[in-house]
Amino acid sequence: MRKSKLLIAAPILSAVLLLAGCGSDSEDTDSGAATAAATEEATEEATEEATEDAAEVNADKADAIVAAATAVIDAAKLIPSTSDLGEPIDISTLKGETIYSIPIDSKLEFYQVGEVAMAAIAEEAGINFVTFPSDGTPVSFQQGFAQAIAKGASAIVLNGPLPETLAPQIKDANDAGIPVIPLHLSDLGEPLLEGIPYEAFAPFNEGARLASLYSVMDLAGEPVKALVLEASGTGPSAGMVTSIKDTLASEAPEGSEVVTLLNSEVPNWSTEIQPAVQSALLANPEINAVIPIYDSMALFAIPGIEQAAADRNIGVYSFNGTPAVMDLIPGGIMRADAAENPDWVAYVNLDTTFRAMLGAPATPGSANPLRLIDASNVAETGTPSESGKGFGDEYPAAYRTLWGLG
Repeated sequence: MRKSKLLIAAPILSAVLLLAGCGSDSEDTDSGAATAAATEEATEEATEEATEDAAEVNADKADAIVAAATAVIDAAKLIPSTSDLGEPIDISTLKGETIYSIPIDSKLEFYQVGEVAMAAIAEEAGINFVTFPSDGTPVSFQQGFAQAIAKGASAIVLNGPLPETLAPQIKDANDAGIPVIPLHLSDLGEPLLEGIPYEAFAPFNEGARLASLYSVMDLAGEPVKALVLEASGTGPSAGMVTSIKDTLASEAPEGSEVVTLLNSEVPNWSTEIQPAVQSALLANPEINAVIPIYDSMALFAIPGIEQAAADRNIGVYSFNGTPAVMDLIPGGIMRADAAENPDWVAYVNLDTTFRAMLGAPATPGSANPLRLIDASNVAETGTPSESGKGFGDEYPAAYRTLWGLG
């Protein structure tokens, strides 16, 4: 174990003082000056060495933090397991029934891909699947409910809209004997919503943590000064922002923090995000990471980075697994995506919906897995990236077996 340099400096200072005290009275003035000079020099040396020691300790601590983040990221890059999908059910009695889906915005790619995936799975099971063309506004959600009830749907799924904003419509559906199932809205650590016994959860907070940890690893010990993009009108937003802040406070080098937080609601992303990111980067030169809570926001954030900070080597770290966003990873600004597989999400969503339609027990904490995608494994998602690639090929057969179809 190395000795502290402070312990070496102390005897030097003592020796200087002892020698200075041995001179004659006639030399008091010169001796006093020499003593003061020697004392100052020894003190400066001790201070400098103490500073060097502190810097070494901080560097060692930062290295350990980066190593811990890297270990988590490496584990998250593995293909998820299919070992625990829930209790088996028989969905053969559901043939011919109809599911209505109301996405938060049917134009967004992540939801388009998910809706297509759910429709394909439902078709294989002989179940009709209808996507209502919502535009992100409460009026369109209400219209979706009215149409589903009028058409005699067997279930209504909320693929993004918040149930607490649609209480009268949910009551109307329940009065008509139609279960309403929120999909991909709440973090898997949250309890079921009151009066809604079935919900398909998602690993939102873990996705935000992985995105933040990747920025820690990527910056190699430098404090993370993050620009975070949130969408407060979506259910997971607050929890994901908290997860980012907590991760930077407890699992990142000292001084890491969210320095700028920008909020943009889903319908406004295409017009608001780029100019807001440009302004934030110009106003704050210490920003060295951009963390959008949803990766579709990166499609608009990256042009803002290119316009305002092309020379600052700022990376984007996010969550979702949208194919168009993962295609940007080889370009260098989009560094990592804590990716969901929209196909796997679709299986989890429909598994929960089928259980609601059958009145079978819900699977506690039912949620899709994540896989961290970066430059090292993005090729596994296809060129260009495709929904369903990069997560192995076991899960579709595993769900068909679970439902009595395989």
